[in-house]
Amino acid sequence: MSSSELRPLPAAFFSGDLPADALYEVLLRIPAKELCRLRAVCPAWRALTSNPLFVAAHKSRHRKAPPLLAVAYGDDGNHNGVEILDLWGNVVKRIPNTKYKSDLMFDRIRVVRTRLDLICLSWVVCSRAFWVLNPATGATTALPLGFSEELEHELEGKRFCHFESCAFGHVSSTREYKALRVSRVDDRQVSEVITFDDTNHGCWRRKQDPPPHICARRQMRLDGVIYFLMDFYPTYCNTGVLITEPGSIASFNLETEEWGVLPGPEQVQRFVQENDDYGYAELDLQLSLAELDGCLVMVQNIHYESMDLWFLTDSEKGIWVKKYSLPSHVAELNRYPFLMLDDGTIFFSGSNGLQGLFSAGEQGDGFLLSYDLRNDTYGYALKLRGSQSIGIYTGSLLSL
Repeated sequence: MSSSELRPLPAAFFSGDLPADALYEVLLRIPAKELCRLRAVCPAWRALTSNPLFVAAHKSRHRKAPPLLAVAYGDDGNHNGVEILDLWGNVVKRIPNTKYKSDLMFDRIRVVRTRLDLICLSWVVCSRAFWVLNPATGATTALPLGFSEELEHELEGKRFCHFESCAFGHVSSTREYKALRVSRVDDRQVSEVITFDDTNHGCWRRKQDPPPHICARRQMRLDGVIYFLMDFYPTYCNTGVLITEPGSIASFNLETEEWGVLPGPEQVQRFVQENDDYGYAELDLQLSLAELDGCLVMVQNIHYESMDLWFLTDSEKGIWVKKYSLPSHVAELNRYPFLMLDDGTIFFSGSNGLQGLFSAGEQGDGFLLSYDLRNDTYGYALKLRGSQSIGIYTGSLLSL
């Protein structure tokens, strides 16, 4: 959106000898961080830079600005919430969680990894409770805990139904937000979808079953599609035959609400097939998904040896390109790339599983590491006390 596409702003926003159009363009060019300081100049400037039309135009003009991080925190006394941070660890906004409580005293909230202007949250242990936070307004929306009517009917007489994961995304064509929930009923996985906004919480709708053996918690969202790694090991363990190709990916399109399957890089498949003595179970754990530089990335982390990053360059033809092979000191256990800057810096998060509830060490507390592709430097970029997870907040700093 360019400034020419916006409706004219009221004259009350402008003052002084500088023409309104010139002042508008000058302020539009200033980075958001500095612009927040300039709000103290006068009430008119504060009103202008807080106006949604100006904020939208500024965000469009500064697409390459460093992103903000959404981090879950937990203080002593069971106080928890979300912090919006810049990449240098400065807290832009802190939003306490005063509305949602876990059934377990020691539980902590986690940020579901997304790249949106909303933040998705759940509990680490009691993970079925799922809510969405708008950092700009502080409004929250809780997703219903109950099942869809169709699934309720299917569950009659069933002994076992287990919630596995909930993913959240945005459909750009319709501007709708949707969530996908995957549960396990006996020996099969089932899926439900919900469409909602701040005023309409919606209800779950039963969708087709996912492809067999998706790794529900190993997922990535990109351009309105949710991707899941497929687990090839269970079928091999039971039959001795690789029925699911290693590295295969299941996809759910939030717009069409349909499932699909995407083959992974052929080199990853060959590596798994040629190294069965290495242990299929361990090889399966070395694969993960990431979104880097606007692309879906298959991460093959051969722990303490190398970390190969395969970029999906053509989703229709299934073409993958290995753009980077990171050295052994980067390929540590439980290292997950989640952000890449224009200068070639890649940021990694560590494990954020259950050990964070019981560990006081660095892994439990959370941390952010960075690797510079240009000069092969790797180390701590930011320590995050009490963090259980990290997401990327794409909303404007000016709206916080």
